[in-house]
Amino acid sequence: MEALNWDVAVVGCGPAGSLAALESSIRGLNVIVLEEHGKVGEPDHCAGLVSVTGLKRLGLRVPEECVLNRVYGARFYSPSGVSFSVSRRSVQALVIDRRMFDRWLASLAQSAGAHLTLKRKVTSFVRSLDGVHVHVKGGGEEKCKLLIDAEGCRARLAKMAGLPPRRGRRPAVRFEVRGVDVDPDFVELHFGGRLAPGFFAWVIPTDEGARVGLAARSHPRKRLAKFLSTRFPRAKVSRTVAGVVLTNGPVKRTFTDRFMAVGDAAGQVKPTTGGGVVTGGICSRIAGQVASEALQEERFSSGFLKRYQQRWEKILGKEFSYMKLARRVLNRLSDHALDSLFKALIEHGGTETMEAYGDMDFESAAIKKLIANPKILVKLALALLTLANPEKSAAPTA
Repeated sequence: MEALNWDVAVVGCGPAGSLAALESSIRGLNVIVLEEHGKVGEPDHCAGLVSVTGLKRLGLRVPEECVLNRVYGARFYSPSGVSFSVSRRSVQALVIDRRMFDRWLASLAQSAGAHLTLKRKVTSFVRSLDGVHVHVKGGGEEKCKLLIDAEGCRARLAKMAGLPPRRGRRPAVRFEVRGVDVDPDFVELHFGGRLAPGFFAWVIPTDEGARVGLAARSHPRKRLAKFLSTRFPRAKVSRTVAGVVLTNGPVKRTFTDRFMAVGDAAGQVKPTTGGGVVTGGICSRIAGQVASEALQEERFSSGFLKRYQQRWEKILGKEFSYMKLARRVLNRLSDHALDSLFKALIEHGGTETMEAYGDMDFESAAIKKLIANPKILVKLALALLTLANPEKSAAPTA
């Protein structure tokens, strides 16, 4: 039998890929990371807001040079401008430089023994009885016993592996702006079917201004430009970044023979906010643990690797289910219904519930408490009964 080059090949060097490589490497596996771009962290698509509790769950202490700001809470705005704030006395999230953050994570994986290669775009792979042959653009090939797909939301390899497709994709655009007056302690979330059907707009304060972004079913750039002209009429856009937000949660199956998908490639993203650094990171570390067990026992079938999905579902399955429910409800509410819901949250203790039970990554406790509040539940039920068709407001306004 021909000797294999690597125990594990990880495709993609974003946070999910680096954490999968890190976990595999510290367990003694011989790991190669195949990154298609010439630099780790480029291009960056994420809004760069990561919870402090989530980073602790991942066992990460982010260097100061990666941190642009610290925020203590969030302000929520309804379509008509009804607003409320949720905050705590301690720092709740870090605004990070994603390029530097990604490179730092990659360096952790390298320090643990992972071999990082750049400009190595994986085009396809072939599984055999003795391993996986990974084909690289330009004619190169790597051989491994196990493949971990962390290539992001395109998930080409996951599709080749026969995993279910990702759904609920929303096109998104982000402007990095200067010359704006923002509260550095709070992020802003703006909701409305006319503003951002199917998602919302956001404002994240940085050290030099703000990241102002929007995801929607259609025309995100045009919608964002209009929002920016209203919210920050004197803002100067220094950079524009386009991407995709996933809102439907994980795919039904994230593994198959000699293959595991992690992070965006597996849809391990919060349906409520589109954030996936923490949830995808948790799943990636589990994938690294399972990879080690598979190598120890020389068992690479889907029957063995299903423990990967069983473990991440035990931790995050309930969370994804509740967040997906919340996203579906929000998507169906008319602007008038959203206004009514915001007023109910303010008048009937909803904001206090969110402050007491809210967690940026584990949202089920707060969602359950809000649903258990009879006055809020009645308002929500009435809103759903009288909802307008959200598709009618999908086109951008003049």
